[in-house]
Amino acid sequence: MRGMSLTTDGRAPGPVRFFLACDRRDCQERITFDLVIADPPPDLEEDLFGHMLHEAGQATPYIKELGWIFIEGGEGYWCPACATPPSLRRPPDAQDPEEEAGHEP
Repeated sequence: MRGMSLTTDGRAPGPVRFFLACDRRDCQERITFDLVIADPPPDLEEDLFGHMLHEAGQATPYIKELGWIFIEGGEGYWCPACATPPSLRRPPDAQDPEEEAGHEP
């Protein structure tokens, strides 16, 4: 693993920029996105981990929506291409089945 694959710039409440890198070996996929997080993090004294992970927790649904997955056990985040089982991957030069059938995308 390369270390921290999800990092942020900014703090809630307010705009937060997220930097996400695929942790799968030899993959160089990276994305950056911005979210405005309205809720402040929990109090540091009352909930240390909730405070530290607040922004990441708020971004989790959006990360999933983008097709990225988090693999437990130290694997980290995998991009959509790496998260797709090899049997379901299309070769890079393959046409979309809808296009092959003559349908508009």
